[in-house]
Order: sequence, then C-alpha cells, then structure tokens
Amino acid sequence: MDNSKFNGKKYEYIFNYFSEQILSGELQLNDKIPPEREIAEKLGVSRNSVREVMHMLEITGLIECMQGSGNYVRCDPMEYMLKSVNMVMALMKIDYSEIFHIRTGYEYAAVRLAIETASPEELEELHQILLKMDQPMSSRESAKLDLEFHHKLVSASHNRILILYNSMLDNLMDQFIENFRTKILMNKMRAELLRRSHWGIYNALVKKDLQAVMKAFDKHFRIVEEQLVKLMPKK
Repeated sequence: MDNSKFNGKKYEYIFNYFSEQILSGELQLNDKIPPEREIAEKLGVSRNSVREVMHMLEITGLIECMQGSGNYVRCDPMEYMLKSVNMVMALMKIDYSEIFHIRTGYEYAAVRLAIETASPEELEELHQILLKMDQPMSSRESAKLDLEFHHKLVSASHNRILILYNSMLDNLMDQFIENFRTKILMNKMRAELLRRSHWGIYNALVKKDLQAVMKAFDKHFRIVEEQLVKLMPKK
C-alpha cells in the first residue's frame, strides 16, 4: 500500500488496508491474518490502532479472533449484511413496502434462472413441499412450508447473490412485521388462493413455461401485497 495515502485518519487508513487486501484477493475466506505487529510496522502505525480496527472488524463479523491461534477471515455474509442494511434503513427511513418490492424483484429474477437450472431433484423437493401444504395444518405450520418453498425456489436458480439477498430481505420483512406469513395465511380463502398460485408456479417450472411462471407469480404477489399493506405498522 502506498503510505502517501496516510492522511492522519489512522483507523480509516488501516481499515482501507484490510479492504484492499480482501478486494485484491490477498486475503481470502479462512485465511490467517498477519500478526498485529507485522501490520503495524508495514503501515507505520501503532499496534493499538491495528488492534482497535481488528476489534471493529470482529464485531461486524468480517474476522474471527481466536485466542492463542490468531485472527482469521471469517465472514458470515447474512449477519454482516443485516447489520449494515438495518442501520442504513433506519437512517434513510426505508418503508417496509420498499423491501417487499425489492424482494419480489429478486424472486422474479431467480425463477427466470430456475426454469433453466432447476434439477429434477430440486423440482421434486418443491413438489413434496406442495404436497405437504395440501394437508390440513395450522397457519403457522403452513407459513413454515411457504417459506421453505420460496427458499427452495430461489435456491434452484443456483445464483448465490440472489439466494443471499432474498434470504436477507425475508429476514428484514420479519423484523418489520412479526410472523407476517402466518398472519397472511390465517384467512382460509386467502390461503387457498396462495396454495393454487404455488402449484401454478411449480407446474409452469416443470413445463419450462416462463410466461405461465410470471403469471402465477403476479397472482401470488398481488395477494401478499394487499395483505402486507393492511399489516403495515402504523407510523
């Protein structure tokens, strides 16, 4: 790293060093990080400054400090992104409906890929979930299967970024409206409409019929969005 970049903001300088190491591929997942003394000497800063930045990176979930062993790159993507996004959302006063619209966008993108990439085994897993959902059960149990269906569907896209972001947005929705899936499925007529739309999505996937998949998704998300508006926390 070019030391001429050091402008007196020690923590920012050290943090940028770690960022560049990761982005350049010098540091990869599970790599052991050089000792604090070595980093301090290389950057021309104190060991205490390096230690403070390491502690900050540990809190954010980017590294793990193991007593007696050293420091390692240990990124939990979901935990790291949730912490960051939650703070950004709070500062920007993001409305929950904006999260829902982004989440649906990711799922539309995922199913477009899944039509071409879903394996017979993955399609059968979706089939088995739907068969279970057809059985009499509580709205809470149905909600768990609903979540499993959508996660399996996105997983069948085999796109890791879509899988990660979709799961993160599901978690954010849960934080805005606790057990929102359960509440939506408590109404029997609404639950039946969603059940039919799930089967429509699955059957279209099996046939590799993109137009039919989009139509089934449109129906599904219209039902959900109508109810989410009613469940929106009062400001």
